[in-house]
Amino acid sequence: MIARWLVIAPLTVAIGLACCVMAQKHLDASRQTGFDEELLYLPNEKLLNHFTGGLDSVVADLLWLQCIQYTAEEFKGDHKYVWLNHMTDTITRLDPYFVDVYRYGGVFLAALKADNDASVNLMKRGMRHNPGAWVLPYEIAMVYLLNRKDRPDSPAQAARFLHLAVATETAPQFVVDLAANIARQHDLDAFERAMWEDMARNSDEKMLRELAQRKLHELAIAGVCGQLAKAVELYENRHKRLPKSLGDLVSGGIIESVPDDPLGGRYVLSGREVLNTTLQDEKLGRRLNRIRGGVQRYQKRTGVWPPSLETAVKEGDLEFVPPHPYPGREWRYDPATGEVESGAGPSG
Repeated sequence: MIARWLVIAPLTVAIGLACCVMAQKHLDASRQTGFDEELLYLPNEKLLNHFTGGLDSVVADLLWLQCIQYTAEEFKGDHKYVWLNHMTDTITRLDPYFVDVYRYGGVFLAALKADNDASVNLMKRGMRHNPGAWVLPYEIAMVYLLNRKDRPDSPAQAARFLHLAVATETAPQFVVDLAANIARQHDLDAFERAMWEDMARNSDEKMLRELAQRKLHELAIAGVCGQLAKAVELYENRHKRLPKSLGDLVSGGIIESVPDDPLGGRYVLSGREVLNTTLQDEKLGRRLNRIRGGVQRYQKRTGVWPPSLETAVKEGDLEFVPPHPYPGREWRYDPATGEVESGAGPSG
């Protein structure tokens, strides 16, 4: 009997998923909405409920593997993560007790797509279904500490969710200590570095380890930018003028050489500030995602594209229009198509 079940169960799942994909293809073709092939990463949620045959958690496992693959491909590609929200939502509705999807889906949404609201909402829903999972309020606190640290209410919100993590009575000691000390305004840069170092060493997911390594490189690059800015100040004090380029710091005897960027970017001088194209391009992608998300929310709600980005802000679909990370550059928005683009930065 057991052997028979071992044969029937995978067969049921395979047939169900095949039917879902075939039906989804038919529905997509009939809608003619212009969705690209990425939609086939995920069968229609309503159809899934008919074909899982009581194996919701098994199907959720399979779809989570596809979600990780999709995220990895986007990470190596154009970084848009168009279907990430829908994928995590569908998986967690199939299996509302799948804590890892809430947790790492939330991390992906915040760290990669820069959709902090979706990240927090996903993990809050996970908290309702999994009240004993300390990792969910903890990761929400990280969103406030690391991604929203420029907001005045971030420390209070982080403290609130850390308290909820501690209240589960399953959180490790470092969470208890952080909750106790957050009011004293910890060095968040050092805390962020420790978090990424831990993920780089201990994560079971290769993509998360690679992400952590990249974040550690970015932190190091930011430190070099600060050091070079101090060198610019020293040059100005010595020569009574600003350097025309970072090369002047070398010829002026301030530094031996301009450091290399391990991620392939370069350091550029902007007045008294030193920028790095790797970091600026990262900000560029995140801010574009944020703006595009607001534009898409407006279109989904009203059926038309907003006449301007300011309209999306006024209507509450976009929190604000973030400044372009490259000085002197502006966003280009086409209200006829909803496209938001950017001119090239110094590297272009």
